[in-house]
Amino acid sequence: KGGVVQGTGPKGRFLCKMVSSELIWQCVKGSNSYLRKGLNGTILSAEPGNLTSKHSFKFSGIANDRTVDLRSDKDFNVVLSKSRPKALRSKKSKSGKNTATTVFKKDARRVMRGVEKEVAGFRSDLQNVAVRRASALSRSARAAKAASK
Repeated sequence: KGGVVQGTGPKGRFLCKMVSSELIWQCVKGSNSYLRKGLNGTILSAEPGNLTSKHSFKFSGIANDRTVDLRSDKDFNVVLSKSRPKALRSKKSKSGKNTATTVFKKDARRVMRGVEKEVAGFRSDLQNVAVRRASALSRSARAAKAASK
């Protein structure tokens, strides 16, 4: 577990140090650009990779090495993005190569089953949350398709 902090050291040499996810969370939990205030003093987060929009370490897309993100595209398909752990990323790789995306174009039941299988092997603690999110995206896509007819 840990993120990569990059910078230059003495004599201009490039340094790459591992930093734990907990330390990253301690640095960004008080203030970052994704924080939103909800009703009754709740704190929400709009960061990519946060399935529930709750501001907590478990769901954080910034602090965690392995993040899962679900969204719908313009054709109302459900898109699942999984990030590679920061420790496995190469220095020269571009940001597009750090995520694996899967597009689900089938009906809602198959989408939820596929999301469940994909997330189970990656982050099993987010499995139920991801299935709920996929269900909500499928439901909103169904409503949008009905309204466009």
